[in-house]
Amino acid sequence: MKKHLLRLTLVAMVLCANFGCSTTTAQKLNELNLGMSQADVARILGDNYTVEAATTDTNGARLQMWDYSDKKTQAEYRLYFKDGKLAQWGIKGATEFPTLTLPTQK
Repeated sequence: MKKHLLRLTLVAMVLCANFGCSTTTAQKLNELNLGMSQADVARILGDNYTVEAATTDTNGARLQMWDYSDKKTQAEYRLYFKDGKLAQWGIKGATEFPTLTLPTQK
């Protein structure tokens, strides 16, 4: 029995080494919440992002757009920040900034 368990454990370790045991970006996105800081987002997703654009809207809010790439699946995601807070994210699509509205803080 111990021999069988040891073999099973070794097979699992080899599979993890070959295919990776890391969490995909899609799974990490589930940890995000609107209003999170850019630092919190980078802590969750890692530093595999590119700042694609930054601007200031007509009301003076600072807008920034990040692109993330999942190295395993090659999926691309886009994140939008307003005044340093996460305002929207999803699959990479249009390059223009959407109208960003943060939830009210309680």
